[in-house]
Amino acid sequence: MKWVSYHPLIFEIKDILIKCSNVLNSLSNGEKIFSAGSSFGSLSKDTELVADKVLSGVVTESLLSRAECLNVGRISIEGTPDIFVSGGNDRFWWCVDPLDGSLNYKMRQNTTGLPFAAVITVLEKVRGAKFSDVIAAGVIDLRNGDMWLASRLVKGKYYTLVNGHRAESSRCTELDIGSNIVIGEMYYPSNRQIVSGIFKNKKGWLRNTGSAAYEMALVASGTAVLFLCNSQKQHELGAAYALVKGSGGVVVDFDGNDVANREFLFNAQTPVLVAANNKIAEQVLAKLKVLRAPGLR
Repeated sequence: MKWVSYHPLIFEIKDILIKCSNVLNSLSNGEKIFSAGSSFGSLSKDTELVADKVLSGVVTESLLSRAECLNVGRISIEGTPDIFVSGGNDRFWWCVDPLDGSLNYKMRQNTTGLPFAAVITVLEKVRGAKFSDVIAAGVIDLRNGDMWLASRLVKGKYYTLVNGHRAESSRCTELDIGSNIVIGEMYYPSNRQIVSGIFKNKKGWLRNTGSAAYEMALVASGTAVLFLCNSQKQHELGAAYALVKGSGGVVVDFDGNDVANREFLFNAQTPVLVAANNKIAEQVLAKLKVLRAPGLR
């Protein structure tokens, strides 16, 4: 394999993700509700589990204890106020969702092993960052330790590893749920309408597992050819952008624009196609154009 110069932060991300996994495995009451919001997945009033709280503490302590070494300037963790560390805008912005798929974790004893994951994204700007400012990212499947890591080589180019090996998105160029897995976010009613419109009367592998970070990582490793959501949270999408770009895939909005130049806002939601390649994305965009035509909305 050609020698690649990884950004050193991917190894730091790896260590923190492993620490989160180890702590989660040691919890005896992590599924208990710590604070009851409006629902799981809410931007402003999310339900928080004991596991969410504990893992947030693990990440915060890990970053603050080595803030100088890790060049920490800002820490954003889902469900907690931002922490700013002195040093100016030349420091890094660490964005974390310590338990993506909280409901799957809470109900894990009563399900068939639905995924829950931790995700970390590091951007090179504390403020005014764009997706292209992601320099390193990682996702870990907290059930079994599978891990995706992405490192920016130069602006716009990434290199992605899955369990230590080069990740490659699918080379399939036909959007066919009869032979390829497509993931449609089913939490949001408006997105369910879009997905059902695109694949009306089609039978096949249309799936949604309940952990967006994990689902988008599956596109990076070639398991799925597409993830589609009209309101994807950016704190998960930031990592997916790096992971999928580094494996040969594309990440575009519903107008076909690469999200690279879109402003990164931790709590914002973005319409996005995370696709294995341009051919797959183009076929979805053509179907979206028909669905959004006057009289068909």
